[in-house]
Amino acid sequence: MSQAIVPQNVLMISETVLKSFSDVDPNVTSSVLLPFVTLSQQLTLEYIIGRPYYVQLLQQIVDGSISGDTTNYNFLNYFCKPLLVWDSYKLALPSIWMRIRNNGIVNTENSVSVKEMEWQQARADSTSQFFQERMRQEIIFNSQFYPLCFNFTSTQGLFPHLTKNYNMNIHLPNGHGDNYGMYAGWARSGIGVYSGPEFACVNGGCF
Repeated sequence: MSQAIVPQNVLMISETVLKSFSDVDPNVTSSVLLPFVTLSQQLTLEYIIGRPYYVQLLQQIVDGSISGDTTNYNFLNYFCKPLLVWDSYKLALPSIWMRIRNNGIVNTENSVSVKEMEWQQARADSTSQFFQERMRQEIIFNSQFYPLCFNFTSTQGLFPHLTKNYNMNIHLPNGHGDNYGMYAGWARSGIGVYSGPEFACVNGGCF
């Protein structure tokens, strides 16, 4: 299947959910909010879980095949929903704060300063980061329930990103345990090596 053949108009959370579980005012219109739900699904959720699993979830939403007390149903409600609420909120805040109109870019009436808006956005981002990490750990430590996050080919599109990127003097790329010998050599040479759980326990081996 081409990477382009992905449902683009399927939302995993509704406008009501977004407003109910965040402090977005009920008067904010759907035209402001809903594009950022779609953006969050692709920028954040698909990036974490990869295209194969992302497409499966979307397709099951479309055909109504997700039922209660199944892995995908619980994953959508417990892991995806709070992540998308706060990530969509974070992405939407600048557009809530100011809008592009015919006469240019304008602030909303009686708006807070850009610094205050950025503070609120950072707060939402921190909450989103928590739910992203909770999702990663769920997939990593319960990998048997998420086969599409571990069994895929390069032709299936975006692959899962189950590790966090750290800005350090030494960059350790995402790995699957088979390159551990290189890192062990670094350790023997006195070079510090960090291995998180997402690196250390994959493909049946823990180091």
